[in-house]
Amino acid sequence: MTENLIFVALSTFAERDRAPLAALESSPYPFRLHDTGARITRAELLGNASDAAVVIAGVEPYDAQAFEGLPRLRCIVRCGVGTDAVDLEAAHQRGITVLNTPDVPAAAVAELALAMFLSLSRNLRAQSNLMQARKWTRLESHLLGARTVGLVGLGRIGRRVAELSRAFGARVMASDPMADATWAARCGVEISTLDDVLSSADIVSLHAARTSSHPLQIGAAELSRMKRGAVLVNLARGGMVDEEALVAALQSGHLAGFGADVFESEPYAGPLCDFDQAILTPHSATMPVETRSAMEAECVDKAIRFLAGAIQPSERVV
Repeated sequence: MTENLIFVALSTFAERDRAPLAALESSPYPFRLHDTGARITRAELLGNASDAAVVIAGVEPYDAQAFEGLPRLRCIVRCGVGTDAVDLEAAHQRGITVLNTPDVPAAAVAELALAMFLSLSRNLRAQSNLMQARKWTRLESHLLGARTVGLVGLGRIGRRVAELSRAFGARVMASDPMADATWAARCGVEISTLDDVLSSADIVSLHAARTSSHPLQIGAAELSRMKRGAVLVNLARGGMVDEEALVAALQSGHLAGFGADVFESEPYAGPLCDFDQAILTPHSATMPVETRSAMEAECVDKAIRFLAGAIQPSERVV
């Protein structure tokens, strides 16, 4: 049994930048890596991290059952923003500290959102497919700067998306009960209701956190309130959009396009893959080399500082 062991549960670690691994190697604490190259299974986690004090975690679930098999666990450092996969109440009851990397991924997710806004507004996928089929066909397209962007969620990522959209000249609306009204006024973002955002925006982009008290659900009723010809982008959580209703809205032409990086079931191979007007990416928003390296480095830093007793209260999720 090893004292103060750091276990890295990530499917990939230090692949493009060795600095996070070098930081572990130079620390006074022992470490162990999950090195299969695939998402860690429950059996692998319990088998390889049973003596770990700290786990650097991906999106694998950490619930009461997992905690039973991790008796020495004192800290989870989530490589990313979301902590949906961690039972925070169970962690709190066991005295397990939960940390994350909330700031680093915001720029990467926001840039992917803008890429989708531009691609869907200019009909790039459909036009590229036609060109590859040797068909010279010009499709309707729009300027991002002439559109109204509606953001559902105005946290770190939503604010960065707003800034980038405003740089193109777009009108930006946002729905968020916790919105920073001072920031919004300074940056020219209109705070409104969800119904107003859905009915007014040409592009609706989801950046809301998942909460148990008021879970966001975009279903048939919400989609019907969107403007005909609008597009929907989801970089929040896959389960926030009713896929059956979404497919129907795309088939009918009520929605002109859809973009997503998150899906309720992953890897995704469902009916949305068949639409020319859909741009889908494999949960890769935070995978740019620079972003991944920075998140991994922050995880290692926080793991080491936790064991050294140097984590500040403001850094804790739990």
